Amino acid sequence: MKKLIIILFLGLLSCKTEKNISSKKCYESEQRDVLENSVRLFELKLKKQYPELSNEAAYFEFISDWSDKKLSEDFFKDSLELKIRNLNLWTESNRSGKDMEMEKRLFNVDSMNPIRIKLNEQFSKCIAFSTKAEGIRNFLIVNTKYRYSPKLAKKSLLHASEYDLKEFDNRLAIVLGVYYQTMFNIKVL
Repeated sequence: MKKLIIILFLGLLSCKTEKNISSKKCYESEQRDVLENSVRLFELKLKKQYPELSNEAAYFEFISDWSDKKLSEDFFKDSLELKIRNLNLWTESNRSGKDMEMEKRLFNVDSMNPIRIKLNEQFSKCIAFSTKAEGIRNFLIVNTKYRYSPKLAKKSLLHASEYDLKEFDNRLAIVLGVYYQTMFNIKVL
């Protein structure tokens, strides 16, 4: 009986270790520096935008403001834009004129990029299946298949907790899937 308990314990431990390793397989080591810098830069923006809030609470306030169209287009500008854009984490598709008009209203902007840019499915699913945060996982999976309105994205993302946002990959999912994805789509390239 003791041997069975030890074997089960070691099996569970190896599963947990494998899950931790899998999130590191989502991006290459040379990409990691750029991704870490993008999260750091975004968090500096959050600190400036929401100085009275903790880092984690500021993420939730950002998601709410983004969904409620309270952020200016200027908020979606930064110095790492080109480096992030060139990481091959994105897919592109043409946006129809009808979609463009609807999305301009969704994002409260005057113009949209005629090319729709989204996180690619492989990267999104890799991060999604490495997180325990159900809301972030759901956001990433749905985002790969559909055009996600800010209001619907907010519902998924607000299921995460401040504790969940202590994990780098969960913050990265929001930085890439909300901040940069919005930036690339509202800018005419």
